[in-house]
Amino acid sequence: MPTKKSYLTPSKVAELLMVSPSAIRLWAENGELKAMTTAGGHRRFKLEDIKQFAYKKNIQLNMVDSNKAKILIVDDERQFADFLQAALLIHNDELDIIISIDGFDAGVKIKEFKPTLVLLDINMKGMDGFQVCEKIKQNPLLQHIRVIAISGNINSAEKQRLLALGAEACFEKPIDMPKLYQLI
Repeated sequence: MPTKKSYLTPSKVAELLMVSPSAIRLWAENGELKAMTTAGGHRRFKLEDIKQFAYKKNIQLNMVDSNKAKILIVDDERQFADFLQAALLIHNDELDIIISIDGFDAGVKIKEFKPTLVLLDINMKGMDGFQVCEKIKQNPLLQHIRVIAISGNINSAEKQRLLALGAEACFEKPIDMPKLYQLI
């Protein structure tokens, strides 16, 4: 949750209020929701104004109460996913970690669990890691989620493709765990 930013975009406000961005625009145009306009004509909102608006309208904000980092491990090799989860929890027991065994299930869990980080296997049947990464990074409500790719067999062109899609790093199996801990 980017509550440290002083201004929020209409998409982020829509996510917080659990409405469409067009509802946010309408409320701002009608003067019901306080907004500032940038030099480029984009609306930005202060979190405190959003909280006051939600209180007046009796709307429950969609905010994460926990400060725990939430990690979704997506890997079709369940044994590896379990190992990775255990290793991360040994390193930091404050992490909240769940596992998904395929790309389709990952899509559901991303929306329900709202992870801050996805550790994403690339070579999976059905929806592969490239497709999952692309879906996360192209969705304005999800693109803030960090993606770290993992693969047992990846070439430099595939690594470049992943980085271009928005992954922040790509690890080969076996994973350099100290390096992964540093990124997390």
